Amino acid sequence: MLGKASESCDVYSFGILLLELASGKKPIEKLGAVTKRTITDWALPLVRGEKFSEIADARLNGNFVEEELKRIVLVALVCAHNQPEKRPTMLEVVELLKGESKEKLTEIENHELFKNPQPAESNNGKSDNEDCISEEKKPQEGPEKIVPAVAHNENEGLDVDSGT
Repeated sequence: MLGKASESCDVYSFGILLLELASGKKPIEKLGAVTKRTITDWALPLVRGEKFSEIADARLNGNFVEEELKRIVLVALVCAHNQPEKRPTMLEVVELLKGESKEKLTEIENHELFKNPQPAESNNGKSDNEDCISEEKKPQEGPEKIVPAVAHNENEGLDVDSGT
């Protein structure tokens, strides 16, 4: 967003790439004429419902180890945390993907944001970042305007470091 490269931006991008690889989906999906959904907005409810097999790329034809897919998706979502200071380092990401940090993985699996939200937390079915991913209503000349994925989801995220 600030036009500066950082390790935190690289971690975020890696998380989005992991979700793309696991699901076979693009980072931003067009839902209608003016609405788009990010890959993290699509994946998080499925994770909360423990529907990891629905996240898997259909071209795999069910030929994957669900625990490995689960690990990849959880790590990807942690990497895509909206608060850069709460994203893991790439060293931590590698440890998580290798399965070397079982305690950290358990902490991530049990994080409250991977649980179903309470009714009071609901926003009438709308994402807090809808304005970030909606297209302008008046037509634009030239190619379609794409909202950078790094600007998405500023009001929700995962806290890897705390036990809450």
